[in-house]
Amino acid sequence: MENKSVYINHLPHSGEVTFLAVVIEKELRPKRNGGFFLSIRLADRSGELDAKVWDDPEAIAKLFDCYEVIKIRGVIEQYNGKPQLIVGRIRRCKSSEYVPADFYAASSRDPAEMFGELESFVAMVRDEALRKLLESIMTDSTLGEKLRAAPAALKIHHAFRGGLLEHILSLCNLAASLTAHYPRLNLDWLIAGAILHDLGKVETLELAGLRFAYTTRGQLIEHVALGLELLERHVAWVPDFPLDLKTILQHLIVSHHGDLDKGALRRPMFPEALALSLLDLMDARMEQAFRLIDSAESDEPFTPYVPSLERQLFRGVAPGNGTPDMVEGGKAA
Repeated sequence: MENKSVYINHLPHSGEVTFLAVVIEKELRPKRNGGFFLSIRLADRSGELDAKVWDDPEAIAKLFDCYEVIKIRGVIEQYNGKPQLIVGRIRRCKSSEYVPADFYAASSRDPAEMFGELESFVAMVRDEALRKLLESIMTDSTLGEKLRAAPAALKIHHAFRGGLLEHILSLCNLAASLTAHYPRLNLDWLIAGAILHDLGKVETLELAGLRFAYTTRGQLIEHVALGLELLERHVAWVPDFPLDLKTILQHLIVSHHGDLDKGALRRPMFPEALALSLLDLMDARMEQAFRLIDSAESDEPFTPYVPSLERQLFRGVAPGNGTPDMVEGGKAA
């Protein structure tokens, strides 16, 4: 098995390199003076890199497909202030040559550690029926295994292995802080809402080879309906679970997107539902913003235009001299 000792984000800024990467995009593009070149986008768990094949691109393009791992040798150069690889040699790797986990992004936190922290939040729940419901979910071995691995989305936010668990845990921490400021809020409901609101995503997304993709049920039903199904299943395992409490939990699930045009089936209709939808949006946007800022070119004051946000993001770089005013995800230096 190939030792994946060189990751994209640790490559030098120039010079010859050899490493393994997964191909996430490839396209034959026309040259200005006629003919074609092959444009490739490479990735591993650390980041992404553009590559170009100038010699015999049509033949090279037939050697591999997207989402296959390749061994590649070439020279890194700077183009428009951004590194790119000019490919010299390339070949497709056998599955025995690599470890799949090296090639998809994952949470920087240990999934077992996060799961244990989430269990601590469940233990804080005072309502006995609700705590038993959440314990039933946490001790469901099949569900728990999926939760440790699932992303929160394919692209927009927390789009990495363990991303859903990281997002849920972040909401629990935010809920604890918010109820300290607004003590009228029911922390039990917010913890339950944080755990349940996106839980259906463990059924909508699955790891297909080296990438996450929608399941058939995910495409046909989507995560809100699947979340309601999971709730129904576990409520049935708690004797005499109160109907009014079940209704509260159902509303937290169907309203967490906030607005009807954003995918909510109902607008939030009580304070905890409103709080959950706002915390969910804030956590998603903060993760997305910090990731985009960190991945943008270091000498640019703004990120590229982000369609999902309908704006560029300011990176905190002083215009004119390229000196960062803010670093490490936007924290003031």
